Order: sequence, then structure tokens, then C-alpha cells
Amino acid sequence: MTSRDLKENLTRLRKQSYWQVAASEEYCRRIAKKTGRRLVEIIDTEDEPLPIVCIFEDYTDD
Repeated sequence: MTSRDLKENLTRLRKQSYWQVAASEEYCRRIAKKTGRRLVEIIDTEDEPLPIVCIFEDYTDD
């Protein structure tokens, strides 16, 4: 894979990934369902008042 291919893939992934903070993991699941996105990762930062970072991506036609 060339550096150009890698750059194009990273750009495509950035355009398809979204993040949002939430109060709990359950809220991440609710957000995913409500927005029609796939929940990719949940990160617990242990920061108050919103300790959870939810990472989403769009569903693809692959």
C-alpha cells in the first residue's frame, strides 16, 4: 500500500467516524440506535460529568 492509498483510507475513515460524550454506556447504545449509526467503541475517561466517549461510524454498503 502506498502512502497515497493510506492517506485516502484515513480520510475516508475520518469522514465516516463520529464521536459523542455520554453519561453512560447505555446512552451510547441509545444514541447509535437513534442516529442509525454503528457503535464502534466506548471509552471510559472517568471524567465528570460526562465520562463516556462513544465512537460511531456509518453503516457501509460493503
